[in-house]
This record gives sequence, C-alpha cells and structure tokens, in this order.
Amino acid sequence: MRFYSLITFLFGFQSLSFAAEMPPIPGDRYDIGGYSLHIQCLGKGEPTVIMDAGLGEDSTDWQSLLKQSAKTTHTCIYDRAGYGWSDYGPRPRTSRRIAYELHLLLNAAHLKPPYILVGHSFGGYNMRLFANFYPKSIAGLILVDASHELQYDRLHIKLPAPYKGRGNIIISQPAPAKNNNPNAKPQVLRDHAFRAAGYEITGLYTSSRQVQLNGSIPTVPLIVISRGMPEWSGNEELRKREKIWIEMQEDLTRLSPYSQHLFANHSGHNIPHDEPKIIIDAISDVISQVKLLEEQ
Repeated sequence: MRFYSLITFLFGFQSLSFAAEMPPIPGDRYDIGGYSLHIQCLGKGEPTVIMDAGLGEDSTDWQSLLKQSAKTTHTCIYDRAGYGWSDYGPRPRTSRRIAYELHLLLNAAHLKPPYILVGHSFGGYNMRLFANFYPKSIAGLILVDASHELQYDRLHIKLPAPYKGRGNIIISQPAPAKNNNPNAKPQVLRDHAFRAAGYEITGLYTSSRQVQLNGSIPTVPLIVISRGMPEWSGNEELRKREKIWIEMQEDLTRLSPYSQHLFANHSGHNIPHDEPKIIIDAISDVISQVKLLEEQ
C-alpha cells in the first residue's frame, strides 16, 4: 500500500497533490476548511443547476449529463469528499455534513444562488437537507429515483450493507468499462469511489434520520423522476418491495405543492446513464416554472 493511501485509510484525509497518478482535473478545487472539494461547471444562464450523484459515482460518471444540461443553463457537478478530485473529509460521512460542505463549496467557488438541485439516489438525501438548511438559495429541486427517509425501515434493509455495485438500490455504479476502452475510468478514481462510498454507507441510517427530522423543502417547483423498470422482480415478495419503492417515490411528490411525478420507462435505478434525456427535460421544465413563478 502506498504511503499516502495508508494515511488516508487510517485518518480519512488525503491531499490529492500526493496522488501523481490522478488524471488531469476537469474543474477546480476549493478549500472549505483544511480540505478541498472539486467542482466542474459548464454553460451559461440562470438559475445554476447543481448535481449530486448517487453512492459510488463521481463527477466523471455524469460528464454526458453535465454537457447536455450546460446547453440549457449554467450547470455544475461536484465530487463529494473522497470522490474524484476531492479530498477525504471528516467522518462520519452523513448527509448533514455533506450538505454543509456543499454550502461551503458553493460559497468558495462564488456560485451565486438561486440553484436548481438535482439529486440521484443517495444524492436526494443530501439535496433535500441542503434545501431545508438554505431555503432562500433554492429555485427548484429534481429527485431522480431518490432515497426515501423510511426506505431502510419499510424495506427491512440492515445497515451497513455490503458494497455490491450495480443492482443495489443503495449504490449506483456503472458496469466496469473494458480495459481497451480509452474512456474507461482510471483505477485510482474507482478506488477513491469505493472507499468514499464505504464511509457514506456506514452513515446511511444516521443520514436517513437526519432527513426525517429536516427533510422538508421550500415551496419551489419539484420533479420526482422514478424508474419505470423494476429492480426487484421474479416473485411476490420482490414485487411487493418494488411496489413499496414506488409508493415512497410518490410520497416524495408531497414535499411541494408544485410537483410532478415522472417515470423513466426505459430505465431501472441508473436513470442518469440509461435515460438522461428525462433529466434534461426536467431541468428545462423547472427553469420554465421558476420564471413563470417570478412573473406572478
């Protein structure tokens, strides 16, 4: 094990300046209090869209979505602590801490509100808490097959769960790319994501409780996008679990009186990869709603 990796493993912090094998940074890193986070922004326009990926994914996994959204408005994707080009941050890695770190990052990067927040899976927890803590900064919210605060109780999921990658509702991760693929994610980024997801998994139940206590959002346009293809199927018990998931997705629409519930009919949980257009269309829709509300 390399020295810097050992330090990271023991203490949870890593300065990426020691990681010589890291690929070129696509965005910028900002110090938020002794450690730095990475954010990449493209495009022009208002409001600014801020994207937060699910467990196990970093900003490299959302490059296509970032570029498509940037054709519509100013859009940013960031790496939570430990992912991509971001340093490992203090533990425990809970959604409350993540939301606070995002607030510090946006201030450090001089990204002015209001924001349209896009959260996929676990990212939904983080964005809901951000919207709750900083309501005047929020113009709209898009939840993409997002985690529900009661899912671990209702689905009887024992935490912490093992890291199983694609197919687990807790973690979203694309299938590994072939070695001869020039666009394959570098192994160092995969290692970072694996470790960062592990830290977040240990805090999942705490994060769910934090959202239960502070999961309300301001009265802003909300679009909930749910998977149209089941992750669980094959017998009655699995079909029941899938039904509960969709019921919880429907419950998320009650967070705002200005809400819509859409289904990605050609996608399972990994909607950002399998059916990104529905997210891009939702961003355009929310922008239109925001402008309409401003005129009233």
